[in-house]
Amino acid sequence: MAENGSEAPRQLSAKEQLLEVQAAETAARQLLLVLEAWPAFVPACLAPLRAEKGADASAVALLRAPPRVISTLAMVCHNNAKAASTAERFKPLLPRVAFVASNQLRAEADGWANADELGAALATPVADDRSALVVVAVELSGGGVHAHAAALRGMDGADAERGPWRYCLDSGANFALEQPRFAWTGELRPGRVSARRPLPPACKPNIPDYASTYAGSGEPRFEARHANQTAPPCLSPAAIAKARTAALLGRQILDLAHAAVRPGVTTDELDRIVHDATVEAGAYPAPLNYRLFPKSVCTSVNEVVCHGIPDDRELRDGDIVNVDISAILDGFYADLNETFVVGTSTPAETKALVKCAHDALTAAIAECKPGARYRDLGEVITAHVKKCGFAVDRTYCGHGIGETFHQAPSIPHYAGNKAKGVMKAGHCFTIEPMINMGSWRDKHWPDGWTAVTADGKPSAQFEHMLLVTETGVEVLSARLPTSPPLWWELP
Repeated sequence: MAENGSEAPRQLSAKEQLLEVQAAETAARQLLLVLEAWPAFVPACLAPLRAEKGADASAVALLRAPPRVISTLAMVCHNNAKAASTAERFKPLLPRVAFVASNQLRAEADGWANADELGAALATPVADDRSALVVVAVELSGGGVHAHAAALRGMDGADAERGPWRYCLDSGANFALEQPRFAWTGELRPGRVSARRPLPPACKPNIPDYASTYAGSGEPRFEARHANQTAPPCLSPAAIAKARTAALLGRQILDLAHAAVRPGVTTDELDRIVHDATVEAGAYPAPLNYRLFPKSVCTSVNEVVCHGIPDDRELRDGDIVNVDISAILDGFYADLNETFVVGTSTPAETKALVKCAHDALTAAIAECKPGARYRDLGEVITAHVKKCGFAVDRTYCGHGIGETFHQAPSIPHYAGNKAKGVMKAGHCFTIEPMINMGSWRDKHWPDGWTAVTADGKPSAQFEHMLLVTETGVEVLSARLPTSPPLWWELP
């Protein structure tokens, strides 16, 4: 008995203490995952509460409770799908949130578990007044506190209500908090995808039918009905000028993204760079909401053949990443991509794959001129790739481009294809061979977009936007003297 006559708390065994710590870990991470998945949480819930309590901009939101309470709150917030707003969704959580200054929390946290992790989070300043550092402190019955911290950033606009940082499913029609189950072919796994980024008024003239206000099915109806689906047009001088301008912008944007590629950078950060550069130019990032694609650029890492969705995974030393830029400017589409090595540890065979994809495209471009058959490009590409010991993916092909994203002609990259048509001066199209280290076969992730090699081996791709001239071909998306060097161009 205790001195006051009450029964003393039972001493937990080592096994019980371990189980309690594990429960605390799970509870804290459950709640932080829910908060990260709902970007409007900061401006809609924490900001008014912080203002009401008179906390300054550097204040830290502290939630402290036993594991079962934390788990229950996470479950309630997650399942409260009928809530009309973010504030309603998180209403049960807010009475338990207190605001403390960073230095006060440091003193209080002395002796807490995960002190290093918490200290690192507290050392990182809050980015702006729409951000908050949230600390979930789980009380242990055996004594002590187990803490986790996460910097949450609020987002403006109606799209913030959807919530970012979820796994993409069904071509972007659905999003989930948990990673889907799938027979992954390689080591890569999908990360969580952030909410769509806002569009400034300047790019309004270039917003296509499939993307207006992000509503509807994302179907490109204008593209489907366009006469260019059956026969490639010969561009007028005015249209050629638009094509050149759009392609130059695409090249400049791709170079910006290339300059940012390094270990530790997320593909979501590459998406931000591409999105911001595109809309600042008054253009529209063509992938955004095209058939519900959720981001503004495709980023394809390692075994991803094409159409990778930018997410929160950090690029690692030794990776390769393809960045595929598409922009709409003055009613004309641009499309180009390149594959980059990340860091200094990329295997020699993988680097050879990247070089092979580049050189296969170069060989195909050399064949382009009036009268050349589109089907013959696959023969040229396959011959080069076979000499390198690799394989040409057969699922995806090059395409015409102009007033619509995809139009005639269709340009397969493999030998023995049955593509129709010959090149004429004024034809505008892309060639974009996807070269696999192993099998040419691919399969799709549950997100409905990401195509990966069937054997999990790397894939590389390069793409240029081309214009047939009276005497040959013009590479509209050609690299500039200022373009960052590719791996074999480095000193």
